[in-house]
Amino acid sequence: MLSSMENFKILEQLGKGVQFTILKVESKIDGKTYVIKKVECHDESQANLAFREAVALQALDHPYISGYKEFFVTWEKEDSSMYMIIVMDYFPKGHLGNVVQRARENKEAIPEETVKKYIGQLMEALVYVHSKNILHRDLRVTNVFLVEEPLLQEDILILADFAVASVMCDTRTCTRRTSKLTNYLAPELTEKGADFSESTDVWSLGCILFELTTASFLSEAEAVTRLGEVREDPYKLEEIFEDVAKTFSGDLINLIRVLLKRNNRPTAKDLMEKNVYVKSCIEKSDASQLEKRKRQKSGKRVKGPVPKEGNILKVLEYIATMVDFEDCVAEALEYIVELSKQDENFQMDVNGKRMIKAAMRNNLPVKEIQIAGCNLFNSLVISADKDDVLFTSEIISVIPLAMEEHEDCVELQQVACTLLMAIAAQDNAASIAGLYGAIERVLSALDKHITNPELCSTACHALWSLAVNENNVKIASDDDAMTKVCKALRLHMNSAEVAEAASAALLSLTLNDKNFDFIGDLECVALLINAIDTHCKNAKVVKNACLALASLVEPDEESAYRVLTDEAPDGGHIAGIPKIIKAYELHKDNAEVVASIVTLVMELAEYDDVRAEMRHLNVGPDLLSEIFKRFRDNRDIMGPCEKALSKLQQSSSSQKISA
Repeated sequence: MLSSMENFKILEQLGKGVQFTILKVESKIDGKTYVIKKVECHDESQANLAFREAVALQALDHPYISGYKEFFVTWEKEDSSMYMIIVMDYFPKGHLGNVVQRARENKEAIPEETVKKYIGQLMEALVYVHSKNILHRDLRVTNVFLVEEPLLQEDILILADFAVASVMCDTRTCTRRTSKLTNYLAPELTEKGADFSESTDVWSLGCILFELTTASFLSEAEAVTRLGEVREDPYKLEEIFEDVAKTFSGDLINLIRVLLKRNNRPTAKDLMEKNVYVKSCIEKSDASQLEKRKRQKSGKRVKGPVPKEGNILKVLEYIATMVDFEDCVAEALEYIVELSKQDENFQMDVNGKRMIKAAMRNNLPVKEIQIAGCNLFNSLVISADKDDVLFTSEIISVIPLAMEEHEDCVELQQVACTLLMAIAAQDNAASIAGLYGAIERVLSALDKHITNPELCSTACHALWSLAVNENNVKIASDDDAMTKVCKALRLHMNSAEVAEAASAALLSLTLNDKNFDFIGDLECVALLINAIDTHCKNAKVVKNACLALASLVEPDEESAYRVLTDEAPDGGHIAGIPKIIKAYELHKDNAEVVASIVTLVMELAEYDDVRAEMRHLNVGPDLLSEIFKRFRDNRDIMGPCEKALSKLQQSSSSQKISA
């Protein structure tokens, strides 16, 4: 039966544009609800051209795209006009504009994790349509729809309502076009002879992200005005970014800046392949999971047993064949883990490591696969050189995803934190891990499993390794890391492992000035002094705690006074200097411990009133002279030792160092 308007019952008009009308209809054939876009054509030749374009749009097949269900041309005698009728899916959950509007009404920011998921899905959709030489031409929040995806048990975005070029009015000069729609058009489209391109779709994506990130503080009218200003002067963006930066990361802001460039705008494919932040968004989009479920339903692959003859290559080939079947992959990975334990020189080539990552990513909901994969990477990272694929986003990206998927599983959190700690030994890898959400996942593990001392220790060690990176320590600070680490240290003060790791983590966190606003309320100094006192025989605890104290004291005089005397976490007062001297006496032959103590003394000696108290406690020439004699050839000790002596002798006639 040929399609015609007679096959549809009109339920309501959803909208009307310059050249089209949008109707909600019910099919008299299958009873389903659809949306019809009724677009006026100037003549028959234009209608025929539009028909050919629509054929390509009907062929689109992607999890995040809804093309045309059907289309036909009709002539209406009432107004003597020819219309292109486009039948599309109806999305009862509404569009992305509804999400933005709710955020505006509540004046609440949309979580960045949600925005990242949206970016991943939209970027995948754009790359797909552009690979088919198809442009959207009308990308905006009201053309991106929400649909519940049962296979993923969550809502996903669907890119729909593609504009057919041959039946669009001249959107660049049309006086009836609203300013909101005009501002979604790339600036170059106002130039004579300019036409839509992949780059103009990218500009429109930038406008979507602009709306998502400003919804909490800009009304719709204000957002429209600001976008108009940005079209004229891109530097206007920087004023808006000051407010955006209060909620969203610098990486997301940089992406918006790139999307809304006037010139040399990248394509969606370029961004997917080269932009690390976009890659981290793609990892959250889960298109692979949708495709996997479709393959499973097709039933084209038959399960087989794991080849257990000790040949890793055959097992990896088996995983590649059975990658969609969770039980097969889990058994195969666990078998490889057993092989790795039996061989001290266990190795795997780059393709094998990529296959392990692919198996993890393709089976994210299966914790056994994630645990086995992390265990394998832990065994391989020990001997990996700095250029190994383990230190790239290709492998790193899956670790935070696994942690997020199985946040209640202590075993998975433990092996993943251990892996992140090892990977972060490479500076660039630490930076990549931060971009993919490793800091947030480690802190979530610490917070959620705060009563588990072993996991607290591992999470703090991972945080220490990751937070050496400047951007990572900012992320950690924004996620209240100082509070979570202090809570773990207070709760597990009797655990030497937690005390050592928490002290190291606090040392890293002092690299961000923001954390000094909380050290008094969190009793950081008292906790570190207590750790030294409780574990005075443990060299690693004493060393890390003294270094953390030195880092606290260096920019903060109040912390220096707190080292002298502070309120103890359990009441009363705690005098730090005697406890530090006691620790020195126990470890006076350990150069690393002595270096940390001398560094702390050097920082304390920078303050006049503190110097006077230190002299009263005999922390001065006597102690430092002994250290000077014992470690005369150790510059790591002599440097701070000489500086501290110089400060202490400035206002004192104390004895001088004898040769």
